[in-house]
Amino acid sequence: MRHRRVVLVVFDGVQGLDVFGPADVFYFANWVAEQHGEPAAPYTIEIAAPRPGPVRTAAGPALYATSAVGDPDLRPDLLLIAGGLHVEATATDAAFIDDLTALAARSDEVGSICTGALLLAGTGLLDGRTATTHWALADTLARTHPLVEVDADRIFHYDGVWTSAGVTAGIDLSLEMVRTHHGAALATEVARHLVVYLRRAGGQQQYSAHLAAQASPNEDLADLLAYIADNPAADLTVRALAERAHMSERSFQRLFTDDVGTSPARYVERVRLDAARRLLELTGDGIATVARRAGFRNAETLHRAFKRVLGVTPTDYRARFPRPTP
Repeated sequence: MRHRRVVLVVFDGVQGLDVFGPADVFYFANWVAEQHGEPAAPYTIEIAAPRPGPVRTAAGPALYATSAVGDPDLRPDLLLIAGGLHVEATATDAAFIDDLTALAARSDEVGSICTGALLLAGTGLLDGRTATTHWALADTLARTHPLVEVDADRIFHYDGVWTSAGVTAGIDLSLEMVRTHHGAALATEVARHLVVYLRRAGGQQQYSAHLAAQASPNEDLADLLAYIADNPAADLTVRALAERAHMSERSFQRLFTDDVGTSPARYVERVRLDAARRLLELTGDGIATVARRAGFRNAETLHRAFKRVLGVTPTDYRARFPRPTP
């Protein structure tokens, strides 16, 4: 089992979970490997900052950097750049970006977590590549670095370098790295100890638009959203929903789209996909039964929706999220 030196780059105001989420993935990978009798840990974890010493996190508590980003002797096997709400200010620090560029050139693998993509883009390594970042910074990344192809809906992405979506997606990214480095068995066991999915399907849209929809100030619409979530197999056509809301179809469609940020049809499809995912994860039902219970017309309709929205088939999804053997 090859050993890798992981260096996490931080700055003043860094998002703590961007650091501790990946660090715990690699820690548990070491622990699981030890339980299986591996003679050496697969990872060591270090923190690097503009200068060694305490670094304040966004939440307040400090972490300690043992290395400087500009140290020429720092040569990571895996370099991960964390993000935070104040990343844009750090991205304008020319000396820091120069040091980070040199450090990335000395690293075997490079990636960013959350808004750290803006710092990674500053090194030029994302030019001509597809990358993701936190959905709230996607437009900023695309505007300030037009040579980067920004895919704002990915949880994580690899295109020669790694990038991930917001905050907790750093855990997804790190688990995928463990899987790539050491195989699915180790990564799956780490995920189970962390009580997370080995590989979340779907994109950031379900967390931005749909979570925002649950906070709708329109009580009638909020009740309707709850009804949709509880009854994915019901008649959820625009006509049926408009009748339930006691509105004309045109008025309902306009109100729904303005308030939720997506059309009723698209929202219903995402709810049904979420329902199908849960059934695939938690039951042994066949694909046709899952499709019917989740509100899809048939297995083929479910298959097409999975491929278009999630990028995998229902069968592949179930295989990637295995249920523990009783």
